[in-house]
This record gives sequence, structure tokens and C-alpha cells, in this order.
Amino acid sequence: MSGRTASPSKRTLFPTLRFRTKIILGFAAVLVISAGSMAFSYFGFERVSSGVGSYRTSVSEADLARNIDRELLGYRSAARYFVVTGKEDDAKAALEAEASLKAAIDQAIKSAKKPARQESLNKLAKEFSNFSATFAKILQAKRDSALLVQNQLQRNANLLKYKLDDIGNNASDAEAQAIEFGTKQVNAQFQTASSAASNFILNSDQAVAASALARLKFVDNSLGAVYSMDDKIVAGLKDAKALLGAYRQALEKLIANAKMIDDLVTEMSGSAGAILQGATAMKADLVAEQQRLDAQSEATIGQTEQLVLILAVGGTLLGAVLAFLLGTGM
Repeated sequence: MSGRTASPSKRTLFPTLRFRTKIILGFAAVLVISAGSMAFSYFGFERVSSGVGSYRTSVSEADLARNIDRELLGYRSAARYFVVTGKEDDAKAALEAEASLKAAIDQAIKSAKKPARQESLNKLAKEFSNFSATFAKILQAKRDSALLVQNQLQRNANLLKYKLDDIGNNASDAEAQAIEFGTKQVNAQFQTASSAASNFILNSDQAVAASALARLKFVDNSLGAVYSMDDKIVAGLKDAKALLGAYRQALEKLIANAKMIDDLVTEMSGSAGAILQGATAMKADLVAEQQRLDAQSEATIGQTEQLVLILAVGGTLLGAVLAFLLGTGM
């Protein structure tokens, strides 16, 4: 009787595990790989979602920076137009534009997320305060000038003309010819000087202002050359000189106001330039940030796709290997 000794021709990898347990372990391994794949997908999605949120915030801030640009251009144009016209309607339009610019800057400050950007916007707000304060000075100077023209310049000009006519009418027969000739000469010279002053009021040309003051000097000399022995005429000539002096003082104040306004306009232009420069720099920074976020999102999407693909292929291969091993009884 011959007997055969059974020798294991195959060795199993998991000799102590049942077949069902092996299947469960195989499926568990596949599930772990699937869970890892989903986890990578989830975190990749979160990174992309965060990038999209940051991108939207950047776009919103860029829109606010463009609003500052637009409102600044409107405010600066309205302010300059008021400087030229001096009309209250134009002043009202400039103040409305100022309020719109302030609202745009305030909204940008509230929406800014980064400290560096908030600091830049605070600098813009400071420059805006300087701009609006300068415009307020211009507005006051223009209003003061308008009151000077109405209450002093025009009033004294009219009173001087009436006074010269009154002097000529009150002259005695003996002095009538000389007084009439002198007052007519004074009146003609004053008309020329007042025309130059009116031109200066319209264009604020300092050369025209200097010409008007020089002509007023001629008027003063001609008025001093009028001579009379009549006390009433002498008193009238004295009043005429006082009116001429008041007219000249009002004109000198107007000239000083015009010079101050020119200096303030230059200062205001500097503040406007600083605001525009800051807004432009902020827009450039935001555009660069948007490009960076876009590139990061693209890179994250690509990396996530690669990882998910690797895990999917790995899971498939592992499943195939496990199926083969289980099928061969190993």
C-alpha cells in the first residue's frame, strides 16, 4: 500500500483568513482609496472655492477703485468749472460731486479686506479731505469776491459817476467850463479803468488787473487836478476821491482773492493727482492679484485632477490585483 504525502503546492498570502474575510479586506482597501480620492477632491474644491471667493472680492474692490476714478474726474471737472464761472448752480453741482466721491471712498474703505489696502485707502481719504478743504476755501473766496463786486465795486463805481455829474451840475458859471472839462476827463478815464476791471472779473488775468490799477492812478491824478474855489464843489471832489479810493481798495481785494484762488487751484490739482495716482496703483494691484488668483486656481484644479486620476487608476489596479489573488486562491 503506497501512500502519498500531501505537500502544499501553493501558499496563500493570508493563510489564517477565511475567503469571505479576504473579500471584505479587499473591498475595504478599495473603499479607503475611494475615500482618499473623494477627500482630495473635496479639499481641492475647497481651495478652488476659496480662490473664487477671493477673486470675487478682488473684482468688487477693483470696481470700487474704478468708481473712485470716475467720481474724482467728475468732481475735479465740476470744481474747475465753478472756478471759471463762479455761479452758485455750478458750486452746487461741485458739492454734489464731492459728496459722491466721498461716498465712493468710504465704500471702498468698508469693503477693503487687507490691511495694506485699507492703509492705501486711508491715504486717499486724507488726500480727499485736503481736496475738499481746498475747494471750500475756493468756494468762500469766490463768494467773497462776488459780494465785493456787487456791494463795493459796482456800488462805488455808480456813486462816483453820480458824484462827478453832480459836481459838474453844481459848478458856478465862472468855473462851469473848467469843472465840466475836468469831470468829463475824469469820467472818461474812469470808464476805461472800470472796463479793464470788468474784464479782470471775467478772466482773472493779472495783467489786466495791473492795467486797471494803473488807469485808476491816472483817474486819481486827473481828479486831483480839478480845482475850485467853491466849498460845495471842493466837498464834492473830496467825496469823489473817497469813492475812488474805496473802488480801488475793492479791486485790490478782488485781485488778492484771484491770486489766492489760483494758488488754491494748484494745491487742489496736487491733491487730485495724488488721489488719482493712489486709485490707479490700487487698480493695478488688484488686477495683479486677480491674475495671481486665477493662476492659483488653475494650478489647484490641475493638481486635484492628477491626484484623483492617480487614485482612481490605483484603486482600479488594486482591485484587479486583489481579484486575481482571490481568484487563484492565494
